[in-house]
Amino acid sequence: MNKYLICNAVPEYKEAPVSIDILKKNTSQVLEAINSKKAEASYIILDQKEKELKLKLESEAENYLDINLKVILVDGSFGFVYRNSSAILKVIEGEKPLPSSKEKKESVYTVEELLNSELKNVYIDGSVKKKGKYTFNKKLSAREILAEAYVKGTFKGMYLGYPMAVFLGEADLDKELELTTDCIFIFDETDCILDKLKNIAEGYTKESCGRCAFGFEGVTQINMIISDISQKKGKTSDIALLLDLCSEMKNQVLCEVDATLASTVISAMNNFKDEIEEHITKKACKAGVCSKFITYHILADKCIGCTDCVDECDDDAILGKKKFIHVIDQGECTQCGKCVEACDEEAIVKAGAIKPRCPQKPIPCKR
Repeated sequence: MNKYLICNAVPEYKEAPVSIDILKKNTSQVLEAINSKKAEASYIILDQKEKELKLKLESEAENYLDINLKVILVDGSFGFVYRNSSAILKVIEGEKPLPSSKEKKESVYTVEELLNSELKNVYIDGSVKKKGKYTFNKKLSAREILAEAYVKGTFKGMYLGYPMAVFLGEADLDKELELTTDCIFIFDETDCILDKLKNIAEGYTKESCGRCAFGFEGVTQINMIISDISQKKGKTSDIALLLDLCSEMKNQVLCEVDATLASTVISAMNNFKDEIEEHITKKACKAGVCSKFITYHILADKCIGCTDCVDECDDDAILGKKKFIHVIDQGECTQCGKCVEACDEEAIVKAGAIKPRCPQKPIPCKR
């Protein structure tokens, strides 16, 4: 008989509560699976918001004479760490979930692993016609995911969330995957990979426990470097620095939580290095997403000199008066975008590397 069995039902992603949904719909099947494992003590780990589910599980568990079940509520504001076996063992010992090992314990399961399902429920977001929950076979290709998700624009890439934590490009579409993540993001030509990588990396600052220097400092440095690149402060040496840092992190960190971020950065560089480098070498964001690389301009043939945008601008960056074509002072503009919303004539546009021709100073309107 096993000493213990642990079922982790804390979602890795708030927007993708896949494991908890399965548990709520299949409480009897989960308890049957726990009963069949014949452990001396069994645990189900839930987000502290799931108090009603805790009571339901404990009540139903009384129907099984061989189950010694304890349901533990935890802080679910961070979810990655509960996938780590060493961290979740700390939880059942009444301690903080601090990971100390990359080793996977056989007695620790997700809800789907416990049910031994060949299917995987995944939440898909991004440039798809319908975001939400999809069901796939666990072994499949990225192309099969795309066939179900229906990308709205031109496919650029895909991010398979934690614990897979990898960026895929066009060349990876036919590689077979073992689908273990609960959340997938799909990108098209309107998405910037650097911006997506920046958002993902920021999420790890809340997941890192801070116990090992290579983990905590590595996550901090990755965020600083990526932020600098997105803020138009990137240096040509930053790409090599990121790759060296991530390579070292993968070998030195105590657990896989921070190591997955390192792998994510490496996969982004392998598949989208040119796009990320353009932010440094060409000072351009091709997708027009990174605000520091975007400028706003007023088109002379559409401006009617109404001053609505002038009134809306908190930075006094728009020059002009009634019946004069307005001009945006690029040195004062903070790229807030409020002027675009204020203009009913659609005379204000944002531009990336290619800028429209506009007057240098306010001139009388021809309209």
